Amino acid sequence: MHAFFETRSYETDILVSAFYQYNNNFRAHWHVDVEMIYVCEGSIRICINKDLRILNKGEIAVINSMDIHYYDSKGLTSKIIVLVFRPEWIGVTGFSSIFIKTGMVELIDKQTYHDIVKIFYKLVDELRLQNEFYEFYVKGKMLELCTLIFRCFQVHHADFDKKEYQFRDIEKIQKAIKYLENNYMFDISLSDISKEVNLNPSYFSRLFSKFSGTGFKAYLNRVRIDNAEYMLKNSKEPIIDICFKCGFNSVRTFNRIFKSVKGYTPSDSRKNFFSNNK
Repeated sequence: MHAFFETRSYETDILVSAFYQYNNNFRAHWHVDVEMIYVCEGSIRICINKDLRILNKGEIAVINSMDIHYYDSKGLTSKIIVLVFRPEWIGVTGFSSIFIKTGMVELIDKQTYHDIVKIFYKLVDELRLQNEFYEFYVKGKMLELCTLIFRCFQVHHADFDKKEYQFRDIEKIQKAIKYLENNYMFDISLSDISKEVNLNPSYFSRLFSKFSGTGFKAYLNRVRIDNAEYMLKNSKEPIIDICFKCGFNSVRTFNRIFKSVKGYTPSDSRKNFFSNNK
């Protein structure tokens, strides 16, 4: 299940995964892996740390290790390729997060850009098909992709000029997210979480919203609902028990918030899951 600090697992010793996602919504999180996004169709909101952008067809995002990021598809539709990898596996370090928008793409050679895009698609296919010696092919294509992106968009050198307070802000929000994920079953107020990270409640509230794209209460409810849905699909516990285990103090509130987050009720979630897995 997804969590504040996402520990990614790979099916093989090849520490790369590449796959399509549609209309992705994913709450604020971070991981040690580097993540690259290519927008195949449509548009999607992506926020890295406090920088929120809409990425359109043909645009790319590079997300550095440990940077807080989230996806938001509200009112948008998209098909994207998500490429996630351990940089040490290909012997490359020093990434920096960057949005590669159309204006930047237009400044480079068209053939080079087409080569970059082609690699995204080839990696998805190669990791799916696993042809003979595909591990060599994948590593080679990863090195080629990183080289082209480094050369064309100056991604390789991490931004060490960030103000110290920015790093402190990131650490504060990481700590807050970790606290919410570990304590979602308890009653948590704005005052409680602000004290936990030693910030003024008003300042914390503004900072949290900038990093996560939502208020702390809405984020907490999303954590609770995601955990509740996991329990609904992986246990036969009564819905009322799951409701209280996930920090809600009434079934009515639980049902209302669950539907507002997921678009369907807890009972529908359970019914659809078990009917699809008979």
